[in-house]
Amino acid sequence: MSGHRPLLHRLRAWLDDHDPGGIDQFRAFDLALAYVVIIILGYATSRIFGLHLDVIFPMVGAMTASVLITFTPAASIAIEAKSFARVFGVTLSFLLLVAIIGPGNHETNGLILKLMLVPLSFVAMYLRRYGMEGQRLGIALIIIATVAAILRPTHEQGTWLLLASVEGFIVTALIRLSPFRPSAMQAYNDAVVDAVRGVGDYLRLLADAIRAGHEVPKPAETVLHRLRVRVRVALLAATAEAPDARAWVEAVRTNVYRLRVATQLLRDCIPPVHAEDPTRRSWAVPVASMAEEVARHLDRIGHGPEARDLKLDTALSRLRRAATAADIDAKVQLTLLRAVTAFERLALLVGGLEKFRLDRPVEASVAAFASPPAPKAASQAATSAAPATPLSATPAIRVAIQALIATSFTTGLDIVIGLDHAYWATMTVMFVLGNSLGETYVRVRYRTWGTVLGVLVGVAAVHMLSDAVWFLAVICLIGQVVGLLTMRDRYDIASAATGLSVVVGLHLVTGLSAEGMISRIYETAIGAVVALVVSYLVLPIYGSDEVLTQVKTVVARCRSAFAGWWPRGEKRESVSALAWEMRPVMERLPQIDAESSLGHRTAGDVVNLVSTLDILTTYLALLEDAAQRLSALSPPEEIVNALEAARSRTLQGFDLALGDAAPEAEIRGAPQVEAALSAALGDTTDETSRRLLPFVADYLAFSDAILQPLADLRTVLNPAPASPAKAKDKAADGAQEAA
Repeated sequence: MSGHRPLLHRLRAWLDDHDPGGIDQFRAFDLALAYVVIIILGYATSRIFGLHLDVIFPMVGAMTASVLITFTPAASIAIEAKSFARVFGVTLSFLLLVAIIGPGNHETNGLILKLMLVPLSFVAMYLRRYGMEGQRLGIALIIIATVAAILRPTHEQGTWLLLASVEGFIVTALIRLSPFRPSAMQAYNDAVVDAVRGVGDYLRLLADAIRAGHEVPKPAETVLHRLRVRVRVALLAATAEAPDARAWVEAVRTNVYRLRVATQLLRDCIPPVHAEDPTRRSWAVPVASMAEEVARHLDRIGHGPEARDLKLDTALSRLRRAATAADIDAKVQLTLLRAVTAFERLALLVGGLEKFRLDRPVEASVAAFASPPAPKAASQAATSAAPATPLSATPAIRVAIQALIATSFTTGLDIVIGLDHAYWATMTVMFVLGNSLGETYVRVRYRTWGTVLGVLVGVAAVHMLSDAVWFLAVICLIGQVVGLLTMRDRYDIASAATGLSVVVGLHLVTGLSAEGMISRIYETAIGAVVALVVSYLVLPIYGSDEVLTQVKTVVARCRSAFAGWWPRGEKRESVSALAWEMRPVMERLPQIDAESSLGHRTAGDVVNLVSTLDILTTYLALLEDAAQRLSALSPPEEIVNALEAARSRTLQGFDLALGDAAPEAEIRGAPQVEAALSAALGDTTDETSRRLLPFVADYLAFSDAILQPLADLRTVLNPAPASPAKAKDKAADGAQEAA
């Protein structure tokens, strides 16, 4: 049914998920408002002082606003003000240089400005070594240089354009840095509450299905999507706005992450529902009631300070009695015992979320939150994982050299064969040249098709509205706004919107014809092809090689975290933090897959490797939960010994995956685990010890399941050497294939 919803409803839903709280939508509104004010003020300034720059003067002011807001992500007012100052400093410095050169005074001066794009491209790419802030400054520098190459102002005009930029900066700062803006922290709070309620809705569906004797539904994709995407996006905005509140934000996210894992696996903990099963009524009603009670508590989060009441404990006790009834089939009983632990896990998460008091103002919750001290081992691991400065500069230098060569080629096309507007190809090079070959390939694809679509729409708009200048200006503004909203998650749409706004804007400023607009397509294609070829042939950077190192670092931290959990552990690092660190790596999978299609064979292995690591962190989250609850229940020494044997076996699996054990070694310890477990089960006669058995079963099941992803990781990270017999057979096979 969702496919038949009106387009506006689907757009609204997409924005709700990818921009919770309307943070970027408010930025887009600020950009649109700044455009309107700057255009009116700039036009008035040109008229009052007789500058004869009625179009160019407001355009430069609007360009300044666009660069400032587009390259300054939403954050606190203080953080955005610092970013504004840096970007405007770069803008003003280069416009001053343009005024001194005065490309409009002589052809040689214009040639100097064109040739400057080549070293500027090197500088812009090298700035990437300073992270996203440096990358944004570099792109802003290229945009300003390109606009200057298009306008070719004289010395006098360049001086007035400095004033236009200052005017645009003042207007933009007054509008964007006003205190009247949505709170990203509150948006994060609301996104968590909304996602939690989605889980409650799923639990009610599950309860209804069990009562009616229907198949238990899987968690809806929308539920898991909101738990994953919406909360993640809201978290990024919240931590950018309030870095000091990161501990509270991360603590809330930890509970949400574990809630997502528990929800995904809940369906497998429910016995098969058959209406004709005579024992179904004995357990179906308690399971459904428990699901409804958890849903009721989840719905209450964000509404009031009520704590967990007795109804939840009563429902859990009824479910436990039903699971241990004597007349139930053994397989059903085992599944019901897993259901008991699954619902106890959900109840534990309900209590954890209720403690954060998401019903009150975020400031009060953050102030009341006691930030736990950072684990010493974790901080050391993070420090050791960070590459040294000289090594981290190497990729930036390689990309900068690629940019230097690519822009030299596109600029040479202008000088040698007289390619009109070669700066468009040069700017395309700067936009699509990524930090790896795969990233460049993905950007080339999206940028090219996006530009084709945007230019065609722009040509149609200019043809139909050639006399309606203000309508064209509105279309240009809409293109800027759409590009801003979709830049992070839909680069293809952002490219189309940007291409539309640029060609329409150039038509308004320079009278660009439809033929000139169409030329933007092949100029973009030239720049894209040049960037891709140079990225492939000149000092290629493969993201898959970098990811291999990142994965190994995360696996090492997973081992360190697991070693610190009960039993015998002292550290308290949570696996949810490690799962969060995998997010940037997961987002690079399409780029790595692109490298595989370009002939880099290890890329396919890396895609499987990252997916396996995601499975590993999921099982670790369950193992962590079981360990925490067993620790709280203080099991007898016999059970601790059994779990200690399983723990040792898991640590051995980590060592093999990381290459810290002998290459020919195999995972051992299954007989020891079985022997310790048999001894523990023989001594558990009291009711308290028997209550521990479902948790013990969970711990052992998860510690056994985790061995498979560890073995899969080992085959890529540290493959076992082939035995002499296998090596001989492989050589014989190779000789046979050659023959």
